[in-house]
Amino acid sequence: MKKPDYIVLTGLKVSCIIGIFEWERKKKQNVLIDLKIPCDARKAARRDNIKDAVDYKKIAKTTIAFVEKSDFQLVETLAEKLADLLLKTFRLTEVELSVSKPAAIRGSQNVGVKIHRTGSTAGPRELVFLSLGSNIRPQQNLTLALNEIAGRYDLQGLSHAYETSPVGYPGQAPFWNMAAAISTDEHPEKIRVWLAFLEKKTGRKKDQKNFGPRTLDVDLIAWKNTVHKSKTFRLPHPDIATKAFVLFPLLEISPTWTHPETQKSIIELAASFKDKTQKIKQLPVQTFAGFPPRVVRK
Repeated sequence: MKKPDYIVLTGLKVSCIIGIFEWERKKKQNVLIDLKIPCDARKAARRDNIKDAVDYKKIAKTTIAFVEKSDFQLVETLAEKLADLLLKTFRLTEVELSVSKPAAIRGSQNVGVKIHRTGSTAGPRELVFLSLGSNIRPQQNLTLALNEIAGRYDLQGLSHAYETSPVGYPGQAPFWNMAAAISTDEHPEKIRVWLAFLEKKTGRKKDQKNFGPRTLDVDLIAWKNTVHKSKTFRLPHPDIATKAFVLFPLLEISPTWTHPETQKSIIELAASFKDKTQKIKQLPVQTFAGFPPRVVRK
């Protein structure tokens, strides 16, 4: 079993009311806090980008703000409440922390408690598939989209970029399309709202003609085994079976995916795809050097 990487923050000194004696209830004392938080350091190391790193400064600020205002008798209580706060606020899978009171016992440098808690209070994280496309400054706009998506979600899989022929609106530039897999505990409605904001950030205007040129198009195409039909959207997205620019990038990153409604595997869907008017060509891996393709790990 692969061992996780950790962010370690040690010796964080904070003043607060802590203790059972009368004088301890009137005067703040220093406590020392150590934190050990799991992460995937490879992601940040690969791109050398602060957006991919754990925001330990924000974690430290949250810890300080909470502890300074706390008023507990026991370090055990302070540790438990702090662990619960960090798990919920930062959606952590686990946290190990210690809270100690320097020189609380004569002859001892330090005394305290160390606990380990898992993120059972955090919502279950699901695998979500996205389809991305652009034919207006595609290199620029898809790079922006990938940076934003990776900054907000855990990127679990990514296809090559594909050059694809326009569908339904001839006479425009070819599209660049990709598929991405993210893990999140957000519900589809919230994801779709954020994706619309992301499209708008590139200058996308929703009053543009259907299938016409666009700066960025990002669709939620599948969310775990959900089958959803409404006036606003469907899951899985109907384009998975009918559009090459959705089907084949998804096949690349999740070759074992099965359509939850028809129970057809994506390999079956690809094998039965017969529309030869839809051209698709894989672009070189260097097209997005900071985002190498990778298959979703089951």
